[in-house]
Amino acid sequence: MRFLFLALLIIAGIVGAVVLMQKGQARIATETAPEMKADANPVEPAKLPAPATPPPMESLPKTSAATAPAQIVPAQTSTASEMPRPTAPSPPKKPAEPPAPAFQVIAKPAVTGAGILETTRGRVILKDVVGIDPAALCGADASAWPCGQLALTQFRRFLRGRSVNCDIADPNWQGNVAARCTLGKEDIAAWLVENGWARAVTGSQYEAAGRAAEAGKRGIFGADPRHP
Repeated sequence: MRFLFLALLIIAGIVGAVVLMQKGQARIATETAPEMKADANPVEPAKLPAPATPPPMESLPKTSAATAPAQIVPAQTSTASEMPRPTAPSPPKKPAEPPAPAFQVIAKPAVTGAGILETTRGRVILKDVVGIDPAALCGADASAWPCGQLALTQFRRFLRGRSVNCDIADPNWQGNVAARCTLGKEDIAAWLVENGWARAVTGSQYEAAGRAAEAGKRGIFGADPRHP
């Protein structure tokens, strides 16, 4: 009898446990049912508009070369060898020396020939003229006359021992030098050529005056002026 009573208790306990388990499952099912129904019809996401398809290339307007965008050319970078090299600083410039005088005074030169002036420094020969040798003779035979000596005399009379100005650039000149000289404002070489006491160099500024003196038979181109 005791064993039977224990068996009945065990069976009753098992049955009660099964009943409790069934009630618990039923309650859980009732609580989760609304949630499943809520998830049954989910909200569909809003549909986005489809992206526009680009038009075909044939329908696009053709751009001319003038309206085409300019191509950007990358700037060329210079290499180290092309870079300008620094230059050494130049030495300080010396102050400019004052220019030499345009003319130098030849004080009371001696006359040794037509177009030749003798000074203590040397000899000044007039430019662009050919002087007459003091020993030269003009004319022939009995009509010959000492035109060279007479040209020297006329030149001395013209200068009369006065100082002249000559365009000698070197203030320390020595020896023979060619120059253009003036007596006051008058060109000495021009006076000699115009009066026939010197010949003009071909192509010089005195050439026309020399032709005029020869045509006029002045000086060495004429007869002895001592016997008109």
